[in-house]
Amino acid sequence: MSITLQPEQERFIQEQVARGRFKSANEVLAHALILLEQEYQEDEAWIEDVRQKVDEARAEVERGEVLPLETVMAQLQEKFRQAREDRA
Repeated sequence: MSITLQPEQERFIQEQVARGRFKSANEVLAHALILLEQEYQEDEAWIEDVRQKVDEARAEVERGEVLPLETVMAQLQEKFRQAREDRA
């Protein structure tokens, strides 16, 4: 496999090796691929979590376990208010 890097990518890799963070360019690239794989795995886990939550919500709706829109909106507004207060 042959890979062509942009000049700024090559500089970045060379800087990482020069700073002693990695022993070689191959080590930098191997680490980058590990991080990329972790990111994809986290994305997949997040997608699966959302799918499960959607399925649970659908089941709740089918069972009639729903809240009036006004209640939901009031709860969301309270969460936003609390988040603003926590930042202050």
